[in-house]
Amino acid sequence: MNKTTAILFSILSVLLPFSLRAQILSVDPVFPTPDDTVTIVYDATQGNAALTGVSPVYAHAGLITNASTTPNDWKYVQGNWGTADPKVLMTSLGNNKHQIKYHIRTYYGVPGGETVKELAFVFRNVDGSKVGRDTDGSDIYYPVFTSGDLHVAILTPASAAFATVNDIIEIKAAASDSSALTLYENGVSVNQASGKSMVYSYTPTSQGNKWLRFEADNGTSVKKDSVLIVVSGPQPVASLPAGVKPGINEINDATVILALYAPNKDFVYVLGDFNNWTPNADFQMNLTPDSTTYWLEISGLVPGQEYAFQYLVNGSMKIADPYAEKILDPWNDQYIGPQTYPNLKPYPPFTEGIVSVLQTAQPEYNWQTTSWNRPDPTDLVIYELLVRDFVAAHDYKTLIDTLSYLQNLGVNAIQLMPIMEFEGNSSWGYNPSFFFATDKYYGPGSDLKAFIDTCHNRGIVVILDMVLNHAFGLNPLVQLYWDPVNNRPSPENPWFNPIAKHPFNVGYDFNHESPQTKEFADRVLAYWVEEYHFDGFRMDLSKGFTQVDYGSDVNAWSAYDASRIALLKRMFDQLRTVDPESYFILEHFANNTEEKELSDYGMMLWGNLNFNYNEATMGYVSQSNFEWISYKQRGWTNPYVVGYMESHDEERLMFKNLSFGNSSGSYSVKNLPTALSRMEAAAAFFFTIPGPKMIWQFGELGYDVSIDFNGRVGEKPIKWEYFTGPYRRRLYNVYSALISLKKEYDVFRTDTYSLALSGGFKRINLNDAQMNVTVIGNFDVTFASGNPNFQHTGWWYNYLTGDSINVSNTQSSIGLEPGEYAIYTDVRLVQPDLTLSAGPEVPLFPVNVYPNPFSDQLELVFTVDKPAFVEISLYNITGQRVAGTTGRWYGAGEQAETLSGDTLAPGTYFLRIGDGKSSIVKKIVKLP
Repeated sequence: MNKTTAILFSILSVLLPFSLRAQILSVDPVFPTPDDTVTIVYDATQGNAALTGVSPVYAHAGLITNASTTPNDWKYVQGNWGTADPKVLMTSLGNNKHQIKYHIRTYYGVPGGETVKELAFVFRNVDGSKVGRDTDGSDIYYPVFTSGDLHVAILTPASAAFATVNDIIEIKAAASDSSALTLYENGVSVNQASGKSMVYSYTPTSQGNKWLRFEADNGTSVKKDSVLIVVSGPQPVASLPAGVKPGINEINDATVILALYAPNKDFVYVLGDFNNWTPNADFQMNLTPDSTTYWLEISGLVPGQEYAFQYLVNGSMKIADPYAEKILDPWNDQYIGPQTYPNLKPYPPFTEGIVSVLQTAQPEYNWQTTSWNRPDPTDLVIYELLVRDFVAAHDYKTLIDTLSYLQNLGVNAIQLMPIMEFEGNSSWGYNPSFFFATDKYYGPGSDLKAFIDTCHNRGIVVILDMVLNHAFGLNPLVQLYWDPVNNRPSPENPWFNPIAKHPFNVGYDFNHESPQTKEFADRVLAYWVEEYHFDGFRMDLSKGFTQVDYGSDVNAWSAYDASRIALLKRMFDQLRTVDPESYFILEHFANNTEEKELSDYGMMLWGNLNFNYNEATMGYVSQSNFEWISYKQRGWTNPYVVGYMESHDEERLMFKNLSFGNSSGSYSVKNLPTALSRMEAAAAFFFTIPGPKMIWQFGELGYDVSIDFNGRVGEKPIKWEYFTGPYRRRLYNVYSALISLKKEYDVFRTDTYSLALSGGFKRINLNDAQMNVTVIGNFDVTFASGNPNFQHTGWWYNYLTGDSINVSNTQSSIGLEPGEYAIYTDVRLVQPDLTLSAGPEVPLFPVNVYPNPFSDQLELVFTVDKPAFVEISLYNITGQRVAGTTGRWYGAGEQAETLSGDTLAPGTYFLRIGDGKSSIVKKIVKLP
């Protein structure tokens, strides 16, 4: 049986610089010059076959010339996209073939002095909704030649062909000038002719590799072109050796067994550095008796040496190993510098597409931290970061240098956005292609291990953002079973649905009911735990792990789904056999009944309160109730809501504060110090609510660059300079103090607490045998009063300021200025150091207050000798703060403030002005 199928395969220097063997196009003349009239015939069944059965077809056409700056920089483009443009309309020839004819230089309007190198095409239907491209999805190119030179090409077969003994293979070859033509098989002449073309029926009589060389001699020059015919015997059948799994199986330092699960494929060869990328009988893979798995043992390898390889499937498809731990990318690796990935193996010649790498006797990473304690889930304070946008060098080595910053902040977990190989270099990582390989854009895998090792040594666990809802087009499991007509996975694909089962899918949707997908997902999770010591996973788009077809019904997709629950429980149970304490965090956002069932089972779930917290920080209090961050409010048994105000997916709070913040009189949230002080208040009502919490990178510094800057997933400015700014540094210090409070005291793990979080005046009351806590804050933009609902009378202590009040009536109200907040405990705690810098104290010079006594307003004048963050507070004789400012940054020199005394009862008060390290207190009298 003739198995000739076109692949892109160039191995000898005698091959043409441009391939003429693409079956997508037929061009007459075969070797066109810029001054020729050409007839282009497009076969819609070839390439990606997206236009099969479509008519009419339009040729979106252009040129590559010496003026092109890149290989795909089209010039002189013809055709208005998406319209019935008659200039690019093709004539249907029937049988899915379409023709267009024109004079090259005239049609494109190319100036006489410009060199035409290639014709460029993309074919389409009338509105452009269906597009015909090359097999790999790229544009289609055909070379243009200079007149007078001799050119030759073997046109059929298009490239390497596969056959058995006595198959008949039609050979078509052409020359640009009348010549003596000869065809050789492995150097022996098998046919001669004269003229510009040769057609010959070639029949191989023995097994082995047959090189057919076509040679043209026009008396002046001799040109050659070659093609490989691989003549094989019967498909070898053998059982898979015990213990061998799909992927790269290292048998010893010099031997591996490669295995590829590929039912319904005809044959598979291994191509690689070890066989000069040439298919031959020694590298044809065995097929298991059940016809599902191809495998091959390769021996004689040099221990420690890297070998690049691919699988050649059915003679037409080259794919990398889906389980490869390292891959080489011809499109993106060239932009990864040696400072990021030293000694990166060069991409091999004579092939195309992603290649996988195997290496026996790899150096073992020497783990320095072999045992470490993991925080209880309820104590997690997770720092989510994207390596690309966190450190400019975008590598793990530099990331290690930031750990002191994160450790001082107090976080006990770092969640890395996806770091497995994804398409391109600069990415959020949610477009994965290889699930076992680290993306080289961030550095070698050994550097990732060093980062995790260092984190564990510092008491920080590391969680990996795992994408198992979907994959993208460079994934070999997607490519292995592909429907080119519809441009999606084919129905026979063991891992992927042809059409996603839910409305928010990106990429190609995994079928999680499939046994093959289950096996693959289990191996992925186990690998990152065992090989890299990750402490758990955040499962991206876990709601998509379903085979229930929700179509476009967004609301139905959030409904209770028993099958999805079963799939997640199975995956969770399997992970726990590998690591009984592994964290399993779901990005789910489903029906609360479903989320409760999953949390009761031991999984944690993301709790997005971005909108509500941001409404509070902006000063729009009607929709600022963020009580859904509480697991008790949801009716859950376990405190497994991973609450967050920001994640990678939401607009940054400070951007909206500064852009859309509310105001009243001179008080405006759009003012930077004011906006940052309100972030402090939000943090006080964030970390103190029991349950795990998550911070998005630089949220602790008030990052205020929009998520849509440079496009949603585009690179964002890295703002480490924020750490030196006084307002932002204070916010960092407040975050650190609150995180320390949360982790240190059992009261923040209590299940006895109450929330009153609607409106502007909000409060939290937490009760514990050792300590009680009351948190109050005013998120309005005007003065507000409310009842803190203190749990008892007596002395209470403000954690952040060190001030104290004696509560005589638990039903009394407290007035708060806009943005003002307090965290009161009934046990005196060590006041945190909120110093803005490690430098000398910022002294406050004498304060003038007038009038004193006062009746309506109190005017203050004070002086600082250098810029300082100053807070002004007025207390009654019981220690209750009754007026003041939320804290502002003042420049050096004389400053003035006004406090209103209209609502104050006559009596004695104490005015305190402080900068976080020192303070001045004055006695003030309010007149009747």
